[in-house]
Amino acid sequence: MVLSLLLWVLAGGIALIGANPTRSRADAVTGTWTGDAQLRGNYYWDRSTRVLAPEIIAQLEAPQGSRMRVDYLIDSITSASIAAGALEDTRFTEIRHDVDLKGGHEFVERENPVDLFGGFRFSREPDYFSFATLFQPPIWPADRATMFRGRISYRHDEIGQNFRGGSQQRPGNMGGTSADRFRETLDAVSLAAGWEQVLTPTLVLEVSYDFTYQWGFLANPYRSVLGGQRPEEHPDGRFRHLLASRLAWYIPRSRTSLQVLYRSYVDDWKLGAINPEFRIYQEMSPFFQTRLRYRYYTQTSAFFYKSNPNDYTFEDTYVTADPKLSAFHVNELGIQLLVLGAFLEGKAHRSIAGAQFDISFNYRWNTNAYGNQVVAQTGLRIPF
Repeated sequence: MVLSLLLWVLAGGIALIGANPTRSRADAVTGTWTGDAQLRGNYYWDRSTRVLAPEIIAQLEAPQGSRMRVDYLIDSITSASIAAGALEDTRFTEIRHDVDLKGGHEFVERENPVDLFGGFRFSREPDYFSFATLFQPPIWPADRATMFRGRISYRHDEIGQNFRGGSQQRPGNMGGTSADRFRETLDAVSLAAGWEQVLTPTLVLEVSYDFTYQWGFLANPYRSVLGGQRPEEHPDGRFRHLLASRLAWYIPRSRTSLQVLYRSYVDDWKLGAINPEFRIYQEMSPFFQTRLRYRYYTQTSAFFYKSNPNDYTFEDTYVTADPKLSAFHVNELGIQLLVLGAFLEGKAHRSIAGAQFDISFNYRWNTNAYGNQVVAQTGLRIPF
């Protein structure tokens, strides 16, 4: 099955670019604009859900340091309705459209260059609408050996409900019918700060902290407990803290990059998680690179989570059937192959010689109710 999925993704032909794609640089002397076009494809599978997400990205950079990016993605999500809390198992497919617009300008003439960067994102599916905006201004003191980065973002979601698979229970409206209009909102504000430091010519350290406050409807309108008698109900607020770091070491003699990543998470629902990851990037030739990765994730459960949804009572303030709020752990292995078109230099058009193609495959051994998972990606980047 794993081999057939890999072949399927290869045949798809579109997708995610490599781990660290190089950005084209515009030429301020000649006034040349540069950019690239990318085709991406993402595939996700678990025992109840399939996601196929083709994506198109266009980036453009002006000679004076301004740049723009447009990202359009379509999610085709096929899921079993029983996995979302319905009483009968009926497969359904939803389409989500996602548009991401970003832009920025780097003031390189300053002693300590500053990059003003921001954007907007819109996402819509039949029962969900989301709008988000962000502003992220990095600054590079010490001749770019140091970078400080801040970020502020805001997101507003509008949540509806379409009946599927025979479930007729309305969250917050016991006994509701399909004629009742269900509309809820979810808002979130996020503040983040990061520091990146070049320790030696071959060693880089990054550290970041992210704080998010969410308020509004934080449950799932399709999940229920007690055999469908009570809709899922979560607290209407959540404080989230994320601390992340990355240490990257390049070994010139073997053309190897070793990276160690670590993330820890905690929130006021008493859910905590740690997430170490190890990556090896190996240059096999000037035109071919491989990446191997191992990731471990483990978390505690939310304070109101019960392993058996039927153990709740009508007196419980909060109830959930969300596997993501349970205590579980994940072991993940992944491989990525990256091919550079530079071997065609002098034999093909500049855009072809500068192209990059990659494909990756990741398998997760997951102990929660979702079970094991497959994440596959492939992509093509062509500069112009």
